[in-house]
Amino acid sequence: MNKTKKYREHEHYHHSLVYKKYLNLLGLLFIGIIVFFSLLSLFLPDTKLSENENRILTQFPRFSIDSIIDGRYMKKMQKYSADQLIGRDFWIYTKTTTDRLIGKNISNGVYLGKNSTLIENFEPLPDDAIDQTKTAINNFAEKHPDLRHYFMLVPNAISINAEKLPANAPVLDQNTYIDNFVAGLNENIRFLDSRPTLNENKDQLLFYKTDHHWTTLGAWLSFQGISASLGITPPSAEAYTVYPVTHSFSGALASKSGYFMLTGDTINVYIPNSEDDFSVVNYVEEQKKSPSLYASEMLKGKDKYAVFLNGNHPLVKIKNPVNNGKCLLVIKDSYANSLIPFLTPYYSEITVVDPRYYYDSIDALITDAQITDVLYLFNANTFFKDTTLEPVLNDD
Repeated sequence: MNKTKKYREHEHYHHSLVYKKYLNLLGLLFIGIIVFFSLLSLFLPDTKLSENENRILTQFPRFSIDSIIDGRYMKKMQKYSADQLIGRDFWIYTKTTTDRLIGKNISNGVYLGKNSTLIENFEPLPDDAIDQTKTAINNFAEKHPDLRHYFMLVPNAISINAEKLPANAPVLDQNTYIDNFVAGLNENIRFLDSRPTLNENKDQLLFYKTDHHWTTLGAWLSFQGISASLGITPPSAEAYTVYPVTHSFSGALASKSGYFMLTGDTINVYIPNSEDDFSVVNYVEEQKKSPSLYASEMLKGKDKYAVFLNGNHPLVKIKNPVNNGKCLLVIKDSYANSLIPFLTPYYSEITVVDPRYYYDSIDALITDAQITDVLYLFNANTFFKDTTLEPVLNDD
């Protein structure tokens, strides 16, 4: 009896020892793989652009004593190592798949919502950074009292389609941030509120399921909703023919999160039925002109949303077949790209500035382009976590 008990205890100890050795070897193997790929990444040429994530990857940081002392160098090295890791897309996909198996429904700031809808989380900057942007906008309006100023801050899917979020998702209220910001704007700045229109039509596809942008339908309905405030009487939907240009758009949220989506999004473009509606687009920095507001060649690449105005550029000038002396300056992010085509029949010229890439004098541009109207057009997610507008308006 005692011998049998001792034998069982010995067998149990032996199996436990073997199991521990197995776990240790598995852990060492995993660490070895990570170290191997990390070292390999250091010796291979850096990748500049991630097509899947649609962003520029961190390059090898420049060494300096000051950056070592204040810690900047190590922070940049951490970002560099993560961005340049061999098989980065595979590791992102593996992590996301594992998270889904254990019931986690957020990856890299992106929620996996109902009906396979990806929704970007709202993560604003601290209030003092937001206030600096507000002050810059107000000072700019006071500096140019002769211009008509309009401000449009578009809510995202996390606000309009909140019912698609996972249950009990801890998210901030975008509407509170929008209302507080608008309440502090100069009285000469007219707020163009797209929220009533978007909320009234929330049962339609106003945002892409794989991307953070609104759809062309969302832009069109919002344009109709704000047109009266712009002094515009928009045409009816019958004035346009809607063409689907792709059914396989896999957007930035799918890439950022690593969630695998079985079907892609459809991108539609609205083409005027009138042959008199044509514009000439001048991409100033690139010294390139186009007779179309749409860049069909971009549909061949990963970022198919760039079909609108060829993506984002520092400065774009659009000449339109209307001679009413109204010249519009649009200061914007990429949400504006799909709405601007609806504005072209109402302005002789539209000048488009993306503050993330524009470094010249905004005051000189206003004078040269004979600007009469200024429209700020941003989405809330980008606007509340970006600081590039303030130095542009201050002409720094």
